[in-house]
Amino acid sequence: MGWLFFMGSARQELNMIRHALIVGAGLGGSLLAVYLARLGFQVSVYERRADPRVKGYAGGRSINLALSARGIDGLAGAGLAESVMAREAIAMNGRIIHQAKAVDGSGGVVIYQPYSSNPDDAIHSVSRGGLNLTLICAAAEQPNVKFYFDHPCVDVLPETGSAMFAGPGGTVKVEADLIVGTDGAYSAVRQKMMKSDRFEYSQSYLRHGYKELHIPAVAFGGGAFGGYAMEPHALHIWPRGGAMMIALPNTDKSFTCTLFWPLAAEGGADGHGLENLRDAAAVRKLFEREYGDAVSLMGDYVTDYLNNPNGSLVTVRCWPWQMGGNVCLLGDASHAIVPFYGQGMNAAFEDCKQLAACLDRAGGATASREGIAAALGSYQVIRKPNSDAIADMALENFVEMRDKVGRPEFLYRKKVEQTLHRLFPQECLPQYNLVSFSTVPYVEAQQRGRELEGVCAAVVGRLPKSAADAMSAAEFESRVRELGREALRSKDSVISNAKVAQPRPLIDISPAITDAIKAWPGDTPYKRTVLMDMAKGDHITLSGISCTVHLGSHADGPNHYGYPAPGVGELPLEHFIGLARVLHSHPARGGRVGIDDLVGGAEAIESVGSRAEKIVLIRTGTFGDFSTWDSDFAGLSVELIDALAKQGVITVGIDTPSVDVQDSKDMLAHRAIFRRGIVILEGLQLAAVEPGVYEIMAAPLKLIGCDGSPVRAVLRRI
Repeated sequence: MGWLFFMGSARQELNMIRHALIVGAGLGGSLLAVYLARLGFQVSVYERRADPRVKGYAGGRSINLALSARGIDGLAGAGLAESVMAREAIAMNGRIIHQAKAVDGSGGVVIYQPYSSNPDDAIHSVSRGGLNLTLICAAAEQPNVKFYFDHPCVDVLPETGSAMFAGPGGTVKVEADLIVGTDGAYSAVRQKMMKSDRFEYSQSYLRHGYKELHIPAVAFGGGAFGGYAMEPHALHIWPRGGAMMIALPNTDKSFTCTLFWPLAAEGGADGHGLENLRDAAAVRKLFEREYGDAVSLMGDYVTDYLNNPNGSLVTVRCWPWQMGGNVCLLGDASHAIVPFYGQGMNAAFEDCKQLAACLDRAGGATASREGIAAALGSYQVIRKPNSDAIADMALENFVEMRDKVGRPEFLYRKKVEQTLHRLFPQECLPQYNLVSFSTVPYVEAQQRGRELEGVCAAVVGRLPKSAADAMSAAEFESRVRELGREALRSKDSVISNAKVAQPRPLIDISPAITDAIKAWPGDTPYKRTVLMDMAKGDHITLSGISCTVHLGSHADGPNHYGYPAPGVGELPLEHFIGLARVLHSHPARGGRVGIDDLVGGAEAIESVGSRAEKIVLIRTGTFGDFSTWDSDFAGLSVELIDALAKQGVITVGIDTPSVDVQDSKDMLAHRAIFRRGIVILEGLQLAAVEPGVYEIMAAPLKLIGCDGSPVRAVLRRI
């Protein structure tokens, strides 16, 4: 029977080398197979489709993919970047915007927008089918990887570590130590997880869909672009306000065009409805009007339009990403996103690298079951906030590509942004650069992008386009340098002030730990045992203490309220040391703090992050100094937690013993915080602290695996 099924003595024959079962042989599944094989796992990959090495790629509807720095880094981690880049990738250094012509024949200008002030920065067009085939072949070359095609998954059983597949010869049961669902946005593995209690899931569709068309290569390799019909080293966009078409180059010198139109025509949409524009004459008329410079290149586009299927655009979010400590999700199965930042594949490749790193730290192919469970917990906590961030940015970029890229005011703002980037390359990295040309976490890219938007707005506000148009290039650059420096100085006043050697008072926000301090009802109270005492003639004083780790001001380990998850000692110190914003609130006693309960309401939320602070402390005024126990203290609402997460917050603190109310059984706030990858500080003394931005130092003890730790929390006003 071989090692595949791992039954009976077969498990012993492998000396506890772990078996990983990957459900789905798409891009993420195939790359993950290489990673896990290199860690020493025995890997089985089951796929519902036929083997593309025999049948050819049959992925169905597919948008061409943009491979960027994150995806290249993910490939490099498996030793595949060099071969993929050489065989599959075409560099695109910018966008080419094909503007529409007006009724009078004006317009129709073609504009090149570089992605970066650095001419070497580029994203790379790759064929989904070609890359998938390359990754399958690379995985199949590993001696400890086996593929099984034509095997759709029909069930997953975390309690027995097994999955069921409908094979050509009947149902097959496969046992494994680790099961990873990489089976896409409509994942069968996730469907099983959705049937478990308290699994959170959402899917949201754009009202737009997509359809693929084609621009063939120029006959005999002629033309100005070496056989391509257009410039190949750019992403081509035809923005039409509410609809658009894009084109990406292929290695065979053709272009894959993708229409993004409303699925159903809306009032005044001029027939831009994929589902109801079905007449050949109407298709031809619309294309000639909207995409006049492309139709002569597109061959029989009318037939292609009428025959090619429509695709939907969906965003999937879910939590948790693991079940039972032995089943997890990766890529689109856990976080499908719309394609308008070109990051779906890149995010999946980051998932592969992160999951492999977590498993490696746990012991790789010889990890214990507990080690695998902890690795899955760490993986989901690290990746979930970043997947949410790129999902939001992708939706925002759709509006930019569809509606804004051709507008003069947008082009001017981009000019200012790229000038700032060139003049201040470290301080002014655009969000697009951070997402596409770096591997900084998506959450950080989102936050820093917002900060740069503020700097650009300050410059544009003082140097409008009308004034800039009257300047020479040198004058414009000089003025942007001056205004940019002022805006950056204002933005970075926190950092600048921190460098000034002037003493600023420390504010202790921790309660005193004495015999009088109250612990949570039922928890271990504080007790000091004096073992030696100089007052009694001993040569030293020596004592021990016993108490709950959730005493006074303390940090929670994620494993206090989630499983599997890291302990408090494994958390990065960035969660406890840095800049913090204190917000005041006036909730009802025993209630939950909502956005409307904050002083300043929604504006208070919007202020978070304006000085790069990622820690938020909330004063409720509903709990005292721990000398008495006020059981009707306030907790936090899920609405507030989600809003803070969208602002890039990584740690939230509160002046009560818990982020949930005392009689909470469903732990709504803890669950929302766990889902968002945020860390908790509780029991802070904020009664005398005014709203504003502070430095905070509140590091826990390095208690590995522990569910919490007391902290000595200190603030210093900026």
